[in-house]
This record gives sequence, C-alpha cells and structure tokens, in this order.
Amino acid sequence: MAVWIKHYNDQANISFAADFTSIIDLLNQQQKFDLILLDLTMPGMSGITSINTVKQQSPETPILIVSANDDPQTINACLQNGAAGYVTKASEGTEILKALNMVIQGKTYQTKALADKVEDPILASLSDKQLQLLTYLGQGITNKEIARQMEFSEGTIKQYVSQLLSKLEVDNRTQAANKARSMLAL
Repeated sequence: MAVWIKHYNDQANISFAADFTSIIDLLNQQQKFDLILLDLTMPGMSGITSINTVKQQSPETPILIVSANDDPQTINACLQNGAAGYVTKASEGTEILKALNMVIQGKTYQTKALADKVEDPILASLSDKQLQLLTYLGQGITNKEIARQMEFSEGTIKQYVSQLLSKLEVDNRTQAANKARSMLAL
C-alpha cells in the first residue's frame, strides 16, 4: 500500500503501525495525519468499533479501510460508522489511487463491489450504546463483563440484550453474536 501512496504523492510522510494500539499511540502523540489507512484484520482491531475509536481520537482525519474482506455488509458497516472509503486488497492500482484521491479530498469512496448495494437498515438504526453492546456480543463477552465495561447493572444489560435480540430479529445470544460478527466485521 505504501507504494501506491508514494505513487499518489512521492512527498508523502508515512507512519506505520503494527497493531491497533500503535495507531492510538500515534494519534495520542498529537500528530496530524492527512489520511489513516486501517486494515480490519490488524491485530487489536475490533471491527467497526475500532473505526469509531479512531474517529473520536482524530475526527477531522479521513479513514480509508483496506481489507481482503469484500462482503457488502461489512463494507457498508464501515462506511456507516466513520470510514470515508473502503478498498479491497485485491483492488487494481488505479482503484486504490482513485480511493486515495477521493478520500483525501474529503469525498466518500465505495469500492465497485458496493456500488449497487443498499444500506443495512438494522445497523443504521442502532444507537451508539447498542452498537457497543453488539460489538461485545460479537466478541463473546458475558453480560457481567459488559455491565462492568459499560458501567451499567447486569440487569440493565440483560434488558438491553433482549431489546437488541428483537431488533436483530434473532432468538438467542449465539445467533446475535454470529450476526454481530458478520455485520461488524469482527
């Protein structure tokens, strides 16, 4: 990918991060970036929750997702949750350059695979808390641990999980976890 960035702008200053924690460390150093490239399979990534984290750290910096995953639902989820663009690793160089150009100019880039797909209405209807809860379910975290992390009682989390199961149109927590992993690219 660095080759394509250098092809786009041979004066580009590129910082590399081996994992998601390193990205957050770079952002905490108050460095300003013109673009952040994220790989959904980078160690420490938690799907679209990680995109939200990066957007909170650096709201003005566009995020371009680069992933081997070409599932339209995953692509849509990333774009709905803060990514400015999405390209697959199998994309041709011209498509990567087009994506870089559009995202750096403040536009949204959707890979060709998503051009005719419709936005996932369930994912679009979730609040930030529901999205966070869905992420935890997808990661297999218990209600007790979710309650601790979200600073709610376990009873409240059970109620929220029940509401989320209904919204997801699933019958149980296992089905919700499977759907979460698919929807959120976990």
